[in-house]
Amino acid sequence: MAREIKGFTHDAKASLETKEQVVAETEDRGGRPEVLVKSVVATSGDVEAFGRRLVAAAYERGFHAAERKAFLGDGSATNWSVWREHFSHYTPILDFVHAPMYVYAAAMTGRPVEEGWFCYRDWAQWLWSGEIDRLLAAVEQRSCELGPPDKHETGTPRSVVATVLTYLANNRTRMNYAEYRKRGLPITTAAMESTIKQIDRRIKGTEKFWDEGGDPMLQLVADRLSQTNAVARFWSRRLDRLIHASCYHQAS
Repeated sequence: MAREIKGFTHDAKASLETKEQVVAETEDRGGRPEVLVKSVVATSGDVEAFGRRLVAAAYERGFHAAERKAFLGDGSATNWSVWREHFSHYTPILDFVHAPMYVYAAAMTGRPVEEGWFCYRDWAQWLWSGEIDRLLAAVEQRSCELGPPDKHETGTPRSVVATVLTYLANNRTRMNYAEYRKRGLPITTAAMESTIKQIDRRIKGTEKFWDEGGDPMLQLVADRLSQTNAVARFWSRRLDRLIHASCYHQAS
């Protein structure tokens, strides 16, 4: 999974054989977070505009009154600026799918496939178990072994490991996955990622042009994908406003 995301595919694509036999778990585990009702917010505006819409939707849904609250995102600083501005009392969680992707890149680069694989397996387990300090120390040691990259150096083992070390250090407080699982909090943005793809199918394309901007269509698509009866509530409120706005005069 980790090697196929975001261009971190390793040169050695052959599947790695391990002595352990992996048995797939087919039984459902109790306590997993489940999506009960989905509501979607979308805008072509800047991050400030999006943050205001997002927090308004959260208040409308009553999220702020919940005992356990989580804010999930990838490593983008833009996402966490929204968290700091509007959701700082939510538990910040880095999407778990992104974290092992970076760990995989640091473990595999500049090493033989088998050596890198066994290193990655240990590092991924530390990540899953919440041993973040241990993981950071290992990646930092690997970075010291390779040496610091030049200012504009990219793609080399030392630049890759340095990038991963910075990424993990910046998100250190958002990767306590063992604790999140104990508290029953979600740890992936899978539901959001799939929703974005649904929006993209309607909005993006070489044959699609938005002369007045894409916001009106974005709003319609978001309302259509929401499970909160947003469209029905809009037309209900609109009918009430039209009725109350009408002025009648008694005939003389």
